[in-house]
Amino acid sequence: MMFNGCVQHSSLRSCVYNRTLYNTMRVRLQVGLYVVYIVDWLSVFSSDQLLVLRLEDHAVNTTHSMHRIFSFLQLGALSEEKEREMISRPSSNSRRQSDRNIGPMRPVTQQLLHDFYSPFNQKLSEVLQDQSFLWNHRSS
Repeated sequence: MMFNGCVQHSSLRSCVYNRTLYNTMRVRLQVGLYVVYIVDWLSVFSSDQLLVLRLEDHAVNTTHSMHRIFSFLQLGALSEEKEREMISRPSSNSRRQSDRNIGPMRPVTQQLLHDFYSPFNQKLSEVLQDQSFLWNHRSS
């Protein structure tokens, strides 16, 4: 894999930010190495200036996420009307129509992704002091 080759000769950070590698790779796994980006942001901003949310949690409870965001940004209370308006809008980052009928992810693919991301998610969990970023963690 091209990414592994890059990491053997360069730092993880330089491989994650490498635009040539990004444009060359067919599968861009490095995009999901959130810990690299967050560590960079934490070198500039204090942890109380960042709010990191999981997309899975947002998908399950959009209302809760929006209230957390409004509170974090000190925008005041989110009105019921504004809440309904925001939640009713279609997602702008949804799957392409042609991809929607692919079906569930194959177990072998899930295992490959788990194995690749596991150490990075572990580090992300440590950096954010939040175990919900571990894939094996089940939030209640």
